[in-house]
Amino acid sequence: MKFDKLDSSIWKNFEENSSEVSPFDLLAWKKIWSQNLGDNFDYKIFFNSNFFIPVKFCNLEASLIGDKDVVDYNAILYKNNKFEDFNELIDQIFEEKISNFRIYSIRENSEILKNLKMLKDYNINISKEDVAPYLSLPQSWDEYLTRLSKKRRHEIKRKIRRFEENFSYISGDYDSLENAKEITDEFIRLHKLSSHEKEIFMNENRENFFRNLIYKFLLDKKLLYSYIKVNNKTIACSISFVLNGTRYLYNSGFDPEYIKHSSGLLNHIFAIKRSIENKFQIFDFMRGNERYKYDLGGVDKKLYSINLERK
Repeated sequence: MKFDKLDSSIWKNFEENSSEVSPFDLLAWKKIWSQNLGDNFDYKIFFNSNFFIPVKFCNLEASLIGDKDVVDYNAILYKNNKFEDFNELIDQIFEEKISNFRIYSIRENSEILKNLKMLKDYNINISKEDVAPYLSLPQSWDEYLTRLSKKRRHEIKRKIRRFEENFSYISGDYDSLENAKEITDEFIRLHKLSSHEKEIFMNENRENFFRNLIYKFLLDKKLLYSYIKVNNKTIACSISFVLNGTRYLYNSGFDPEYIKHSSGLLNHIFAIKRSIENKFQIFDFMRGNERYKYDLGGVDKKLYSINLERK
């Protein structure tokens, strides 16, 4: 079955009522992924009164819709965590005559991880996949700075001061469709400029994926675009999802001409400051152990990969 044949009303109901949900679990996100990056798969949703599992199939393997190159978190949506209902859906998935079911990027505090460990009829392999640092945001910018080590606090202040001495700049967030073209064009331009690896990553399919994703999430009021401009030229930017009091830093880019002035890092620092002012509870750096995340106070949570095979 192709993606556009799936029942959206059931999916939406679980989005609104699930105990664990991130932007990557939303119907809108999965649909855009399937349209731009998921041509080689068939799709099916499995659900009962308490659990909802959107699955893609290729050959004899099943996995959650999406892929690690653009997915930071996966989850199995649920309303009430009744293990027998969870077990029922896993059994249904394996009735599709698959050899294994792979589940990527499950957070360490997920109830689903506990459920998977309780399955009796399956061989289960759980491996650490990555880390995803995050910040619990305080009430004020000053409180945020005091939480950092003295060295990191002084380094942030020094970078801001040096940048202000060298440039007249503006920094802010866009969240409107009115800015959609600028957001997509500048994000893709700066992402490609940032490194050779990112330039290779941003092929035509992924560029279309990001353009469609940015448009849809702006339309749904679930995206923020942060920027720094010097002489009306964007020199650093990032896109973040916003959901349930959390700001998820998804991807970014910067102009290497300004690398010695830490423009990319400063864009994140200013985004954290505005997130505090706007009363977000969490600033989530998401997948990856890049040093800057810890310099800005990030604390790790672990991500796990799971492979299930029937005994």
